[in-house]
Amino acid sequence: MDVKVQVYIDRLFRDYEDTPELKDFKEEIAINLQERIKEFKNQSESDEKAFEKAAAELGDITKIADQISRQKRKEVIDQMYVHSRIQVDKKHAVGYAAAGAIALFAIISAFTTYFSTGEISTGVSTLPVFISISTAMFVFLGLTQETNTDFPMEWKRALIYGISSAVIVFGVCVSAMLYFMDGMGLESVSGSLMPFVIPGLCVLVFLLLTEKERHKPWVLERERMFKENYATAYGDAKTLEQRGLLSGALWLFAAALFVLLGFIIGFKYSWVVFLFAVACEVLIELWMSSKIKMKNRS
Repeated sequence: MDVKVQVYIDRLFRDYEDTPELKDFKEEIAINLQERIKEFKNQSESDEKAFEKAAAELGDITKIADQISRQKRKEVIDQMYVHSRIQVDKKHAVGYAAAGAIALFAIISAFTTYFSTGEISTGVSTLPVFISISTAMFVFLGLTQETNTDFPMEWKRALIYGISSAVIVFGVCVSAMLYFMDGMGLESVSGSLMPFVIPGLCVLVFLLLTEKERHKPWVLERERMFKENYATAYGDAKTLEQRGLLSGALWLFAAALFVLLGFIIGFKYSWVVFLFAVACEVLIELWMSSKIKMKNRS
């Protein structure tokens, strides 16, 4: 009977990571199971019937084992990777310092020009070139630098990312300069955005859609654990799908409202829409969590 109990428990936990915690848990279950079998046999039950009753009393113990396995994986990930730190090499360090110096020079020049002339548009006019160069450098350096979570990107692809980002920033700065100029309408602002922002965004979208996986294995494992926990919390695929649809609808509505209010009251005020969207996202999460708790209680 001891062999039968051991085989039963090993089969029950065959899909779980064999951690020290799980081994202790299995030994404890085996002892309890054997004791209950003896009690049932003392009540004149057959060996087979005693085993069936004792096994039925265990319930769904795999849930406990699942939590033990997940916790162990999380501890290993935290110890080996999350708390480790990859040093920035000298080339990237020099590049970051140079990009920061260029950005700081642009900002100081903009404020100096603004305070000397009293015109915002004149101050903004000093930003496009230097901020664009700084943006390209930061993007390129960030993508080619290995981090705790990602492998470095190929320098040619990272360079395209940097140039595309710089073109978008340049267009936004030029549009901002025209926006603050007297006598310039929204058509001038939008007209300056089109030749820079649209091509830059198209290139970025293409790069993102064709991007190869750069996450390190431990990150992929952590994401898988997060998805498992998230799916378990929501209970079923239908509830999880409803949660995703609500978030998608919320952010589509927020984006449309941002553009609409931007043309009506100005884009410098319409961004507040996204603050309300974040607040609604939190309320949705609270509502879904309370709904799941009520479902579990019932």
